[in-house]
Amino acid sequence: MANVLPVLWCTIHLCMLHNFGGNIEMYGVLDSISSGPIDARRSYNSTMVGVGMCMEGIEHNPVVYELMSEMAFRSQKVEVEDWLKSYSYRRYGQSNVEIQKAWAILYHTIYNCTDGIADHNKDYIVEFPDISPSSFSSQYSKRKIISHVRKHPRFLGEVSASLPQPHLWYSTEEAVKSLELFLKAGNGLSESLTYRYDLVDLTRQSLSKLANKVYLDAMDSYQKRDSSGLNFHTKKFLELIMDIETLLASDDNFLLGPWLETAKNLAMTEDERKQYEWNARTQVTMWYDDTKTEQSKLHDYANKFWSGLLKSYYHPRASKYFTRLSRSLQENRSFQLEEWRRDWISYCNEWQSGKELYPVKATGDALAISRSLFAKYFR
Repeated sequence: MANVLPVLWCTIHLCMLHNFGGNIEMYGVLDSISSGPIDARRSYNSTMVGVGMCMEGIEHNPVVYELMSEMAFRSQKVEVEDWLKSYSYRRYGQSNVEIQKAWAILYHTIYNCTDGIADHNKDYIVEFPDISPSSFSSQYSKRKIISHVRKHPRFLGEVSASLPQPHLWYSTEEAVKSLELFLKAGNGLSESLTYRYDLVDLTRQSLSKLANKVYLDAMDSYQKRDSSGLNFHTKKFLELIMDIETLLASDDNFLLGPWLETAKNLAMTEDERKQYEWNARTQVTMWYDDTKTEQSKLHDYANKFWSGLLKSYYHPRASKYFTRLSRSLQENRSFQLEEWRRDWISYCNEWQSGKELYPVKATGDALAISRSLFAKYFR
């Protein structure tokens, strides 16, 4: 008789390999986590002996990993709404009505991804489309973004094989309501490091999804040959990048500097130090197999919403693209995609080999910055 191997229940069995490339994206399926291990253990002829997790990065979505870790010690399914009340109390050190309401919304939106798609962040800020603007229909994109909640909540825009398709499975309007509740709770919770982390992350998520729409608005203006519209939306997209940069700089967990300094500190020689820094820069950006006019097939695979990376890498990339886009309208000629690629890839390779230092400590008041950005973009 063949040996029977014990089953290890793991998130991947529910199509929830939770993270690719260490991307920073609020995402999860709390209902599956709260019941899956129990169902697996109780299933007919079960040989389950434990609970495990599978991910390419873990320093994100603490609510997902805390609940998943608890399930190894539970014999009954978890009522998630009740669990979140106790979770928020433990996480922030006190009970707060606004926070409880905020987490109830997050549970039914961001942490209720039931479309079966394993999330890999493709928001346009961190995976900027390497595409000619004339090769897809922006009108179709805009219809998709408006109707995603009512019809088919899978991707932001299924418009081209080469256009990144940001995953959007929830109502962004509801998520913004959760952010507003987080901000209302700020006066009593602002001393909590974990509150500030969650606030920065939720603000970042809300602004990033807004930026996706602004990008499509810019492409729509280009299609209509509307220079003033293109300039307006370009300015807003670039402004969003820099505002998110300022936001992320206010929390130690969203900084590029520690990533680079940790890599360099592993070196034993100066040559190793240079190599390790290049490795760290390359991993979160282009990877390696690029040419002068073709990006690596894995470019942006390990994209990160980190202060320092937005200002020095993502912002220049988008700025170069939109500058050329505007020029093509002014000169009444088609967008020169290969010229853009040559310019951008050259800049990227220089950045990978750079030696500039980035902060390793946060600066700024996370609550004040989040409040200011909420008033600017969501009022």
